[in-house]
Amino acid sequence: GTYDQIKQICKDYRVYFSTPPGLQPGQDYLVDHSIYFYLMDPEGDFVEALGRQHTPEAAARVIGDHIKDWKKPLRKD
Repeated sequence: GTYDQIKQICKDYRVYFSTPPGLQPGQDYLVDHSIYFYLMDPEGDFVEALGRQHTPEAAARVIGDHIKDWKKPLRKD
């Protein structure tokens, strides 16, 4: 997407990012950003944000529990 589209999606999902000031097209740079994984359901809806507070085992458990919740037919759009 365009920069403005990406900026809007980040706002919608409360994702933080920044690029260095004065960046020129084609220059390499590091991006400062949020450190979360966003779990979405099969219909594309937000379910949960997983971050550094989750151990790998806890994150796997949370994801597994949500997968069990979706053992049902998907809605038809």
